[in-house]
Amino acid sequence: MTGKARYRAVIEYDGTDFLGFQIQARGRTVQGEIEKALQQVTQSTIRIDGAGRTDTGVHATGQVIAFNVKWKHSLADLHRALNANLPDDIVVSDLKIVDSMFHPRFSALSRSYCYTVINQPWPEVLQRRYAYHVKSPLDVGAMNEASRFLIGSHDFASFGKPPQGENTVRQVSQAEWTANGKLLDFEITANAFLYRMVRTIVGTLIQVGLGQLAVSEIKNILDARDLTRSAPPAPAHGLCLVRVAYPVTSEQLSVQPYD
Repeated sequence: MTGKARYRAVIEYDGTDFLGFQIQARGRTVQGEIEKALQQVTQSTIRIDGAGRTDTGVHATGQVIAFNVKWKHSLADLHRALNANLPDDIVVSDLKIVDSMFHPRFSALSRSYCYTVINQPWPEVLQRRYAYHVKSPLDVGAMNEASRFLIGSHDFASFGKPPQGENTVRQVSQAEWTANGKLLDFEITANAFLYRMVRTIVGTLIQVGLGQLAVSEIKNILDARDLTRSAPPAPAHGLCLVRVAYPVTSEQLSVQPYD
C-alpha cells in the first residue's frame, strides 16, 4: 500500500478518568490518548474524527472513530499495535479500511445510548462506576409509559442544548426501559442528541418512576421547550454510548488507497 487509507475503528472506553472524548489543551481525553497511540505506532501526527463527543465520565462500547494513515503492514498488525500502545481503559474492538469519504459523525444514521440504574436500598459496589444508584423503588412501567412520548420527531429544547447552531429538533426511534432484577437499563436511539439530552431525560423519567411526576407531564415538559421544566441530569457515570449505525455503503471496504 503506497498511499494513505481511511480506517474506521470501534472504540470501547471506561470514561471515569477522562475529561470526555474531545481533546483539550489540558487534561486526559480519549481522543488525546488514541492520537498519542497512533503517533507511537505510525511515527506520524494523526488527527482522528469521532462519532460523538461524550462528556466527562461517560463510557462507550460502540464509539466510532476514523483516521487516515499510510501503513505498509497488515490490518491485523495495525489493530494489535494500537491496542498494545493504548492505556488499559481504551480498546479498539474492531478495525476496518473504509471508503475515503466515510466520516464517523456525518455519515451516521443514528446513535444509541444506554443508561444504567441500580435500584435497591444499598449501593452495588461493582457497579459504582457504571450505574446510578437510586435507593427508592422505581415504577418501571410508568417510566416506559412516559418514554413513549419521546418517540418521533420533536423539539427537545426542554432536555438539552444544541452542541452547535440553534436546531433542537431530533428524531427518536427508540426509548425503552428494561429490568434485570435490580438493574435497570434505558436504551435510547436517535439521529442525533443535544448536549446532556440523554442524562436529562433519564433524570426526568426517574422522577416519574418515583411518583414525583405524572406520566402525562413528560409530554407537557416536551411541549414547553423550556430546559427549566425538566429535572437535573442524571450522573454521567451511568451513561454509555453503545452503538452508531451507518448506511452499508458508507462502510464498504476500500481496496484503493489514496494520497
